[in-house]
Amino acid sequence: MNLNGTEDLRVQKTITAIYQAFEELILTTNYEKITVAELARRAQINKKTFYVMAGSLLR
Repeated sequence: MNLNGTEDLRVQKTITAIYQAFEELILTTNYEKITVAELARRAQINKKTFYVMAGSLLR
């Protein structure tokens, strides 16, 4: 998802945290072994929040 600045600041921070957590994980963990739980933990968000954002992240 490309942030265009019109999103709520909380949404911007959450999406940035997810991307940063994924970048950290991909450097240390095999892609197939990355879990939503670990990604959410590293991004300091709830798994439910990840699933709510997942549709936006894939665009």
